[in-house]
Amino acid sequence: MGQEVNGYVVETCFGAGGCPNRACHTDDLPEKMETVLEGKDLKGFLQRKVKGPLKMHHEFRVSVSDCPNGCSRPQIADFGLLGAERPEVSEEPCSACGACEEICKEEAVVLHGETVRIDEARCLFCGQCIGVCPTGTLISAEKGYRILLGGKLGRHPRLAEALPSIYSSAQVLETLDQCLDHYLRFSTQGERLGEILERVPYGNQL
Repeated sequence: MGQEVNGYVVETCFGAGGCPNRACHTDDLPEKMETVLEGKDLKGFLQRKVKGPLKMHHEFRVSVSDCPNGCSRPQIADFGLLGAERPEVSEEPCSACGACEEICKEEAVVLHGETVRIDEARCLFCGQCIGVCPTGTLISAEKGYRILLGGKLGRHPRLAEALPSIYSSAQVLETLDQCLDHYLRFSTQGERLGEILERVPYGNQL
């Protein structure tokens, strides 16, 4: 198994195959993330830190999902991405057709007559309400990725925690680079990022 361990894994959802739920997609982002990962020599690092042979669970896991459905399970990856599109109410008049309210599974779109309100506490930024709005009343205010850090399974499973913003592809790559530096600096035995974050939080963002 040690020969098969690469030091990192990048997983993606089925969005590139034409999934209609894609909230955001940058088709070359996984490849660019792999370039960042390769530059850190994670396998060599793990070989120096881990006592005994390397196993699959030692690898730094990255997962990219193009929408909040999270089919590639970014919630249990060291570094996970969820495609996100934040809706905004424009000045265009609403026809009160109700399509936005009907499609929202989170009940985050509230329609009162011809007035639309977005409940951001409920909204998962899937962008589907924007796609069905026939009048342009709902528009895209921001598009990119939500970043989740520190998820894992194993004996002590841990759900990843989300950073507070929506990030562009360039910001995703920069944050990945910073998280890897954090991991390399504070890992003592090749433990997963989530265990490190419990001891040494990533900046003041978590």
